[in-house]
Amino acid sequence: MSEGQAFELSRRRRFAGTLAAIVLAFALCETALAQIARDKPPVPKGVDPGGIAIALIATGIDYTHPDIKDRLARDGEGEVIGFDLVDNDHRPYAATNLPDNHEGAVDTLLARRILSTYRHARLVPVRVNPNDKVMLARALAFTAATPAKIVAVPLWGEARETWEFFEQAAEQVPDHLIILPAGDADAVAQGRQQFPAALNLKSALIVAAANETMERGTLARPGAPRIDALMLGRGGSWFPGIVPTAADATEAVALAAGLAACAQHGKPPIAARELREQLLALAVRKEGPRETPVLDPLCLYGGTRY
Repeated sequence: MSEGQAFELSRRRRFAGTLAAIVLAFALCETALAQIARDKPPVPKGVDPGGIAIALIATGIDYTHPDIKDRLARDGEGEVIGFDLVDNDHRPYAATNLPDNHEGAVDTLLARRILSTYRHARLVPVRVNPNDKVMLARALAFTAATPAKIVAVPLWGEARETWEFFEQAAEQVPDHLIILPAGDADAVAQGRQQFPAALNLKSALIVAAANETMERGTLARPGAPRIDALMLGRGGSWFPGIVPTAADATEAVALAAGLAACAQHGKPPIAARELREQLLALAVRKEGPRETPVLDPLCLYGGTRY
């Protein structure tokens, strides 16, 4: 075999090897996508329930849960108004047969908290990777194309760069009331910045759980971070003998989102800042030197009103 023939044979073998690797990569990708499709159940069929829409940007929910499936926002064809930015589909799913502290199980519970606080709400679920700064911004931008003007974001971290694009996206949706957690209670009490709360977004409502914040004396600390409202548990001021409390800032976000929708019950839509002020005016009491409003997510119901 001549030198030229040997070179050509070697070249063809390399080409065949490269082609085989590409085919294998595509096969593996299709297998992975098929596995994802098998692991994620279809969204239950249904129609739009009507009511005030609330978007939940989180790590996924179990949309088959009986407390959730009939309250999903839908379009005219019955398709869910929601998105999974991780898998790029319309099934923002996370299983609930997980440990209680797993993100997916937690976020399903938060969705249920929203819908139980205001039972006429419809949910717009958006699944994200909370460490992907582009995805977080895209999630907020997605809500702009939905009926939701109240956006619950029960996520936080200490890296500002993770939220820099989210901050830019928030500037483009000034008509959205974005409800954010103050962050980890111990970190807040120690003065460590928590994002996205530390961005001080004008259209945001920053909330924390009443008990864990007051127990740590956070509000009395010089230079305390911005906390717009403290949340009691459901019915915290209605039943003083049994005072349920919001577990942490993530649950406070869910309760505040439901209460914000409740404040709009039967009323024409209003601007985000006006809704924010109406919500803060519902305070059952005030705490700390800055008189931070304390909100009870049952306060509008009168136990039975809605």
